[in-house]
Amino acid sequence: MNIPYHAHILLGYVPFETVNVGDQLVSFVNTVFFDGRFRTLFCLLFGVGLAIQFSASQAKGIDSTSFLKSRLRWLLLFGCIHAVFIFGGDILMLYSITGMLIISNLALSQGEIIKKAKKFIIIGSILSLIMGASSAIPYAMDISALVTRGSSSFIESYDAWFFNYINQILMQAGFAVLLLLLSPLFILWQALGLMYLGIYLYRDGFFENGFAANTFNKLLIVAVLSTSICAILEWSFPLILSEAMPAFSSVSAIFVALVYAHIAIKICQKNKPKSMFVKVFSAPGKVAFSLYIFQSILMGLLLRWVVPEFYKVMTQFDFFVLVILMTILQIMLAKLYLNHYKQGPLEKLWRFCYASSNRNTHS
Repeated sequence: MNIPYHAHILLGYVPFETVNVGDQLVSFVNTVFFDGRFRTLFCLLFGVGLAIQFSASQAKGIDSTSFLKSRLRWLLLFGCIHAVFIFGGDILMLYSITGMLIISNLALSQGEIIKKAKKFIIIGSILSLIMGASSAIPYAMDISALVTRGSSSFIESYDAWFFNYINQILMQAGFAVLLLLLSPLFILWQALGLMYLGIYLYRDGFFENGFAANTFNKLLIVAVLSTSICAILEWSFPLILSEAMPAFSSVSAIFVALVYAHIAIKICQKNKPKSMFVKVFSAPGKVAFSLYIFQSILMGLLLRWVVPEFYKVMTQFDFFVLVILMTILQIMLAKLYLNHYKQGPLEKLWRFCYASSNRNTHS
């Protein structure tokens, strides 16, 4: 979902003035299967990580609050560097800030954790729907306000962005700051609720067993219905809702992501831990931080410097093919890397930084 924004952080994918059927089809597939679904999973897993580290700290007699704050502060720094110099759409800063808001509540009971999860998810979902509707209204009133491929506003933005790294740094920094400042209006609360939900599900044994059949069936029905509404809107108003759809999809994404998680757990239950299937798809997760930054660097270099002219002509399908190739490359790199090393390079650097920081604090 991020790849077009690696080409141009402010515009992302710019639609053609005449609706391209291929673009509409790929956007439809994105809305149904991808948009917001994996960000939701990442938020859940980030909450799981906090819960695991909290338990491990307590078992070792370590001050969990100072340990987790150190980890998250370093992640925030890495996120800042990433946002300013590589990709302004960084998510690490949001994760670290959201995680810091949770640290003091990690000792709460399961009942209190799930209450917070529900409250923040509801607040975040309502705000997302309002944000989505607000962003769609200007285009509904005046379709000419939408930036389209080849328009004067597109060309002006293209010329200001490409081949000017200083300008890119300034724009990326501004975009990242604006994203953080606006996050309390929509995404922060949803991320907070999802992390709490991840903590609750982990402690409830979900990641070993999945949902009960009755619960899964209810989730599946809500996921299908909420996604169908988004898909109908996307297909009916492709230009008007191009900017607003991610906000709408973030609500259905909650249910779809939980369905995905349940299916993944059941697949893993049926495959031995050392099976090829589990090895192939668990490898990228073990070096996720490194792959995330690697993707930003490679896509930024490719789309902004090596072949910037592609941005003028690339369709959604072209980006989709690029995503598939990038995914295959990352899976292969992760597998090859882990054949020789136990930890990703950035994971190792991160661990060294917060471990050194904690040693200095307690010395």
